[in-house]
Amino acid sequence: MRRFFGGRLASYLLPVGLLVATWIIITLTTPTFRGEASFFSVLEGFPLVGLVALGLAGTIIAGELDLSVGSMAAFAGVIAVETASDTGLIGALAIAILIGTTIGAAQGWVIGRVGINSLVLTVGTLILLSGAAWLAAGNRPRQLTDFTVSDPLIVRHGIFSVSSITALVVFVLMGLFLAYTRYGREIYAIGGGREEARAAGVPALRPMMVCFAASGGCAALAGALASLKGGSAAPQNFDDVLLSGVAAVLIGGVSLYGGRGTVLHVALGVAVLSAVTAALAARGSDASVTQLVTGALLIVVVAAEFVATRLTRRSRLRRELAANTSPRPFPTA
Repeated sequence: MRRFFGGRLASYLLPVGLLVATWIIITLTTPTFRGEASFFSVLEGFPLVGLVALGLAGTIIAGELDLSVGSMAAFAGVIAVETASDTGLIGALAIAILIGTTIGAAQGWVIGRVGINSLVLTVGTLILLSGAAWLAAGNRPRQLTDFTVSDPLIVRHGIFSVSSITALVVFVLMGLFLAYTRYGREIYAIGGGREEARAAGVPALRPMMVCFAASGGCAALAGALASLKGGSAAPQNFDDVLLSGVAAVLIGGVSLYGGRGTVLHVALGVAVLSAVTAALAARGSDASVTQLVTGALLIVVVAAEFVATRLTRRSRLRRELAANTSPRPFPTA
């Protein structure tokens, strides 16, 4: 019990404290950011940045990183807009998710089978998908021909929308998958120690394919939802979503070294980032100010985690030294 409260729950203290402090500061400094509208604005960050961050978290937990999520979202957005008139909202989303999941699984297969560095491969995929998005769009922004397709995404249900509900459902499903399935535990295993996991009989190929398939599917769903809701898609729309997703993951407390982090960590990081973005937008601030504040938050979180890790290691070493140097009673006959 002490290990649970001292370890697992302790990892949530920093992101929860940061979320509470951020919310209080924003509420005091931005009068318009209050009530139901504020919660709605924060939840609206989950369909795009939240889903991208969720997929990225899976690859980071596995000790890798998917840099192609921005181009994946753009490509899926173009495909969704192009097919929505014929297939409807559900059909367009399903096609986008299928394409994203397939491409992501292929990336994971190459990384797991060939052993190529994920940064190198996904940079290539980023460029490839960016070109594919421009070709699919005919080198120009694409618009819906039937705007009734996007009507369900525009309707507001209290503090929720269809997009935010969809994103939250995906968060819950991913959380259950990582925590309670064999495939989820394999992702943690290869991220915590690749060689140790292999020695224990954990296959490297399957969890790599699973986490990259999830990343591709989440990015595709995010791009499709955002594009269909806006009624148009352009290949350059999601150029900065990778940085926002990585920032949300790290602010939430997912370890960049792999093997540590949960979906709740991701949700907390997305909530912090979304609250800051929504509040600055309500104040009429430029996008550069949002990037500045996001960067400052990320630096604070990384520095705090570094200091906490050093203090924990120092405390553990002191306990071990005290245990090794403590006098032991002589054995009795």
